[in-house]
Amino acid sequence: MYQHRVWGGAVARLLGVLLLVSCGKTSSGAGSGGGGGTFVSVLDGSGGIPGGGGQPGTPAGAAGDSGGRGEGGTPADGGMTPPVLVPAFAEAARAYAAEYTTWGRVDDELRWAPFLCRIPSPALARASASTDSATHGQKLYSVFAKNHHAYPNGPQTDQVVVKQSWTAELVPGATYDPLAARVPADAGDHFYGYVQGDGGVYRAAAPAGLYIMFRLPPTTPDTDEGWVYATLTAAGEVTAAGRVASCMTCHEVATHERLFGVPTSVD
Repeated sequence: MYQHRVWGGAVARLLGVLLLVSCGKTSSGAGSGGGGGTFVSVLDGSGGIPGGGGQPGTPAGAAGDSGGRGEGGTPADGGMTPPVLVPAFAEAARAYAAEYTTWGRVDDELRWAPFLCRIPSPALARASASTDSATHGQKLYSVFAKNHHAYPNGPQTDQVVVKQSWTAELVPGATYDPLAARVPADAGDHFYGYVQGDGGVYRAAAPAGLYIMFRLPPTTPDTDEGWVYATLTAAGEVTAAGRVASCMTCHEVATHERLFGVPTSVD
């Protein structure tokens, strides 16, 4: 009976020490655990010396850098819509870009026999009314038409219109006077490349590309009731050809079957 009590007491003390040791440990998610108590013989009845408190865990990691902005995707995943580029229309636009200067500017009065009671005016550079710098905005321009006699009122059958454009550059101290310009009458191109604008006189500086409209039969696929819009860079690269939305939005309200028309005379 006495042995049973001794062994019972020893077992109780063993369980107590094991419980004490297990309580001194810490989880891996907290700080590093303090040292466990110094273990003394189970049989002498003494408990372990309590371990020191665990060290605080390391702070939470700093927030990661935000990712860089991804590249624009294709239309299916939210990217920009690619430009309209119908191969046959692009080929025609390149052909017109190669020959349009032979047609003459629509407002060049020096191309015709004298019929005015004043000095004929050369063709004039004009400031675009657009505020969109991605299209015509902030540019000077001049217009050529293949069928000069039909511009702008029509008929528009087989008409081709080319808008030649430049960046605008301020000319300090310049005076705007196109009729005083001495443009040789026998020159192939009679053009006064200056505009009176806010802040002074501006000149047609660096070429800024071509904008072309040409008319096909109204039922032609991929056209705006027969009209094709095309854009070319100053280097001659066709960047769009067909139903160009940015062109159609503006020209659908034009009064001459998609053409706005510039004055063909200064009068």
